[in-house]
Amino acid sequence: PPPTAGDSRHRPRRIGKAAWPASPGAPAAAMGNEKDDTELQYNINLKAPIYTEVNADPKAFVHSKEWRKIMNGDPVEINPSVGHGLKIMTIDEWTARWKRNDDFPDCLACGSLNTKEHHFTQTWCRGKKMWESELLCMDCHMFSWRSYGDPDFMLPEDYEKMKWEKMVAENTERAQKEAAELP
Repeated sequence: PPPTAGDSRHRPRRIGKAAWPASPGAPAAAMGNEKDDTELQYNINLKAPIYTEVNADPKAFVHSKEWRKIMNGDPVEINPSVGHGLKIMTIDEWTARWKRNDDFPDCLACGSLNTKEHHFTQTWCRGKKMWESELLCMDCHMFSWRSYGDPDFMLPEDYEKMKWEKMVAENTERAQKEAAELP
């Protein structure tokens, strides 16, 4: 059967403790929480300063080899969606498909708004976030790096490691206590 409007697969993710009604017509207040309509955004409610850096070469590994080749005048691989093979390209040709980051459009070196983003990643885990972004200024050809991580951000594997380390410590403590009680 086709999904219905109340199907959980089609509900947008929300910030906060929004409670979805049990049925499509039931009020959210009946569940004990009011519905929060704020969309998830990586650049709001920051709990620490954004780390910034300006570089002549990309900090992100992606495109770092191609950048070196373009600056040396060596051929680089053509975007597979356009064609195949190698070509000597200008910076404008190479960055033609990159988009601008409207959240952080300015170059940290010269202040220009003529920038294009070549690297962006974000990770959300248990309501905490971490992200990084790097822009290329089309005027001064410098790279602007911005990154952020909530102070208490941990990846799922970090939570698991912490849980297992706590369990091992408790078992070790219990074994030492039992050994001390033996005659």
